[in-house]
Amino acid sequence: MKILIVEDDSNMLQLLFQHLKKNGFQCETANSFSDALLRINQFQYDSALIDLNLPDGDGLRLVKLLRKEDPQTTIIITSARVSIDDRVLGLDEGADDYLVKPFSLSELTARIRAVSRRKMNLPSQELDFGKLKIRLDAREVTADGFELHLTKKEYDILLYLARNKNRIVTKDAIAEYLWGDFMDETFSFDFIYVHIKNLRKKLSEQGCGDFLRTIYGIGYKFVAA
Repeated sequence: MKILIVEDDSNMLQLLFQHLKKNGFQCETANSFSDALLRINQFQYDSALIDLNLPDGDGLRLVKLLRKEDPQTTIIITSARVSIDDRVLGLDEGADDYLVKPFSLSELTARIRAVSRRKMNLPSQELDFGKLKIRLDAREVTADGFELHLTKKEYDILLYLARNKNRIVTKDAIAEYLWGDFMDETFSFDFIYVHIKNLRKKLSEQGCGDFLRTIYGIGYKFVAA
């Protein structure tokens, strides 16, 4: 699971990052509204932790923008604002949960998993593109009625491109989504090329080869009506 942590307190940000990484989550961080907005516009996240008090913008507005940009991302507000009105407003604006500071790190982990489970149990967990269907709850892809046996990385790439349908996604964005902070200076985009090649072959064999387009020199685009 890939998580975006939005927190302006550097000590708190580092604490959350280290704890969640230790518990098996892939994390990226932002310490301002503008930094968070840039990441949301470029990358896909499974979950986001958003502090409301940011130095250059209102975290609540960020919640609204993220909910509009990607309804599948689970959002937990982490804030020192304790009033009932603040909690109600945060949930009404699109957050899945609201955690008041200071909080237990173990409780935070439990809540991240809980909201993710609730999201997975919703009946709308399917992306339907006619011949091609992606079931998010089962991580299952069918092409023209036949199940495709994809590797984890192939599935993740397809889902990422499908969620950004009709938009050009750069190779950098795909790499960042898949590997995040585990990327190093020796990283090669050849890995992405191989995964895309195998994915396109499996789609083509079932008559769905027209969904993935290569934008030469830039990246890829999932084309759907």
